[in-house]
Amino acid sequence: MTDLQDNRQSLNPELQEEVSGIAMSLAAAMAFGLQPEKAMAELHTRFKEIIKREGLSPGEVAYLRGKIEKWVPGYYAESWASGYAAGLAQGLAKGTLAVLEVRLLSISDVVRERITTCTDHVRLDDWLDRAGTVERAEDLFRAGAELDQE
Repeated sequence: MTDLQDNRQSLNPELQEEVSGIAMSLAAAMAFGLQPEKAMAELHTRFKEIIKREGLSPGEVAYLRGKIEKWVPGYYAESWASGYAAGLAQGLAKGTLAVLEVRLLSISDVVRERITTCTDHVRLDDWLDRAGTVERAEDLFRAGAELDQE
């Protein structure tokens, strides 16, 4: 059971969805470069705004206060964001290779390794877009050379 799930039964379904959405969107933003300290500050701010609402049960207020105290910078969200970023890169790489393979283009070990070891989402997204139009797999690295400088 994750920390977000523990004691969630004390939240009404709408609040539960809102809290999960805030946490997940900030974790995803960290995967794309938002500094963990800024993400956690935003999370705390959003939770504090929710606490000020009228009509929250004592259990809901306690739950949110507990998360504010427990979710400090570097907590779970940072590792989640790292995993999210790695998974996104892996998916983009896999998609790029799949497009090249469906088009029956030859993919050398060097090209395959360069695609699968890349962690730059912008570059991978560009390669995926162009995988459907290049004449050779190696051409992915030629067009848009400004993206490929390492």
